[in-house]
Amino acid sequence: MPDWSYHTLFRPLLFRLPAIQARRWTLNAIGALAKCPGGPGLIELMGHMQPPASLQRKRLGITFPTPVGLGAGLDPNATALAALSQFGFGYIELGPVTKEPICEERSIERLTSHSSILYPTPMANDGVELLLERLNRMKPIRLPLGARLAFRPGSSPREAAVERRELIERLAPYCQFFTLDTREQTPAAGWDAEGWQEHLALLAGAARVPLLLAMPPDLTWEEAEGWLKPAFQAGIAGVSVSGGISASAGVSAGTPPFQAVAGRGQNPPPPSARIVGGLTREMSLSMVRQIRDHYPDLPIMASGGVTHPSDAQALLSAGADFVQLHSGLVYAGPGLPKRVNEAIWHEQHRQRESEIGQAGSDVTRDGANPSPPSDTASRDMVGEKKGWIAGKWLGFGMMAGGLLALIVALTTVVLPYDEDFLGMSSAELALINPQLLPFMSHDRVSLAGTMISIGLIYYQLSQHGLRRSLHWTRQVLLISGAIGFLSFFLFIGYGYFDILHAVLAALLLPFFVLAMRQPAREPLVPSPPQVHRDGVWRRSLWGQLFFVIIGCGLTGAGLIISAIGVTMVFVPQDLAFLCASPELLQSYNERLIPLIAHDRAGFGGALCSAGLAVLLISLWGFRQGDAWVWWTLFLGGVPGFASGIGIHFAVGYTDFVHLLPAYAGALLFLAALALTYPYFCWKS
Repeated sequence: MPDWSYHTLFRPLLFRLPAIQARRWTLNAIGALAKCPGGPGLIELMGHMQPPASLQRKRLGITFPTPVGLGAGLDPNATALAALSQFGFGYIELGPVTKEPICEERSIERLTSHSSILYPTPMANDGVELLLERLNRMKPIRLPLGARLAFRPGSSPREAAVERRELIERLAPYCQFFTLDTREQTPAAGWDAEGWQEHLALLAGAARVPLLLAMPPDLTWEEAEGWLKPAFQAGIAGVSVSGGISASAGVSAGTPPFQAVAGRGQNPPPPSARIVGGLTREMSLSMVRQIRDHYPDLPIMASGGVTHPSDAQALLSAGADFVQLHSGLVYAGPGLPKRVNEAIWHEQHRQRESEIGQAGSDVTRDGANPSPPSDTASRDMVGEKKGWIAGKWLGFGMMAGGLLALIVALTTVVLPYDEDFLGMSSAELALINPQLLPFMSHDRVSLAGTMISIGLIYYQLSQHGLRRSLHWTRQVLLISGAIGFLSFFLFIGYGYFDILHAVLAALLLPFFVLAMRQPAREPLVPSPPQVHRDGVWRRSLWGQLFFVIIGCGLTGAGLIISAIGVTMVFVPQDLAFLCASPELLQSYNERLIPLIAHDRAGFGGALCSAGLAVLLISLWGFRQGDAWVWWTLFLGGVPGFASGIGIHFAVGYTDFVHLLPAYAGALLFLAALALTYPYFCWKS
């Protein structure tokens, strides 16, 4: 569920369901998808969420792909672990987990106005047995995994230590770190200073991987110090500021959060209930700052209402080494990890540029000339890797071929070698059936317009993407171009060899190969990141959804038209326009249907290639301020829709059912352009 489908379609439906049911359905659905053949590939295709390699961090002796993790509690039983591992996280924390199952006493509640979630039974989980079953069945996860170790509520320090030692032993093959949940460590159960020290002593040496202390952000600093000092003396490796706040804790407005639930006629939650999300943000920031001030070198993981990338940046600025998402995935959508990663990447890039600029200024002040960039760096900066130039020529070639095909389709319609193949002139074709040439013209004009659209898209991708080594633009060119060139073989499915198409393909193929030889490894280019979810962003999601529908529709239409071109050739509306049956057309000339089939199959292949380009740009290329993406979609769409719809009216082929998909696509196209223009083209 990318953001463009989550916020527009799924979230409104899921938020009508009870929270626990919505969570169950969502996790089961994406978990099942990840287990299907091709499911992981589909998740990657839809989201393209792998974090940039430069975000990699090494702490606690573990290499994390990114400092953005998924905290415990959202998927406590690892139902959708395989799917969530592809959302752009650097690690995932399982649990909370206990030896025996703990059932939900009451339903989870959303506090939507605060972007928060209330858990009446924070420790609820299916128990370690079921968790191990799931971990055993699934393929290895390529991310570091941790586990939040809880214990049976009411346990004494000694009983809890025995339970945790067993959990550590059983989960050790799967986990690279563990966190100790402190939310149930109440004085009434013997968790005073002496009991805490006894607990830590019993855990000493139980784990061969780092142990972290999970600290709720609503503790006073005196309370936090009471847990922290003995823990560090016992060898605890770091801290996780997580676990939410008590449901009866005050917030900045001075109102207990539980009133948001009780005000709807619900009973107040039990004393053990916890709230995670926006209501914890300020407390989490304060706790992170205090821990960092007192322990400068301590590894800190922190969660607390991260629903915008700016929230994650605030936690990192406060001193956290890692940020954990939880409620943000519910309220901000599954694209949040990707947006946070991009914001962190842009901040890293800005700092690097600032350091380089400062170093250059220092050298200049010292009176020395700054050293010139290396040859490789210079070539990269001016785009001397020629692949992007070849890509532009590929686009020019497609546009030129499309214009030439358009001129022919609007004038003579058929070329001399077409007439040689048929053994008939265009005048003879017009004589046997006056509708034949207009029908062939409508196919060929549609193909020409699609070729021009493809050429414009390829030019834009090369000029603005491949030139800057953007990885996703190369992937779009590769997939769309490969389909386009392979579709050439559809032309000869009926034994007809189109000389013009063959020459054009032979001329353009070297440019395609040269363009693909250029490495393109940059995941992003420097530009202000999307750090807030505002109205412009929300409207752009509808536009993105419409572009995705258009891309899928064009691709599907291309496949159908290609299939028709190599099988039945005509649809009923075609035959009604021609006022002829296939048998009658065959009687005119036995080579007439193969010629028409060649046109149809070729148009279908081109339409499929264009549709894939639009689809992949819509899935991977949406970033605020990238105006060239909007212009690519606009310029790429106009020739295709204008030629495809316009030629039907020009030749009188105006069957409403036949043109309905084109009308729908054109309306979606105009709506998508209007909805996404502010997002792409307005200056922030």
